[in-house]
Amino acid sequence: EMMDTLLARVQKALTLSFKDFSGGDKEKVEVIVSFLALLELVKEGAVDALQHESFSDIRITNTTASAVPNYG
Repeated sequence: EMMDTLLARVQKALTLSFKDFSGGDKEKVEVIVSFLALLELVKEGAVDALQHESFSDIRITNTTASAVPNYG
C-alpha cells in the first residue's frame, strides 16, 4: 500500500522529496515503512533515489519513459 502511495505521488510530480513524503506528524514506524517502500521501488526500477550528502534529503524521481507531470 505504501509503495502504491509513493509511486503515485512520484508519478504525479516527477520528483519528490522523501522528507515531504514521509514528514509531517507521522509516527516513526510509518517513516520506516515509507523508507522500505522506497527501497523496494528502487529495486524494481520504478523510481530513482539520490542523496547528495550524508544526512541530506533523498530526492525520488520517476523513471518511467512516459513521465509527464500532472498538475491537476
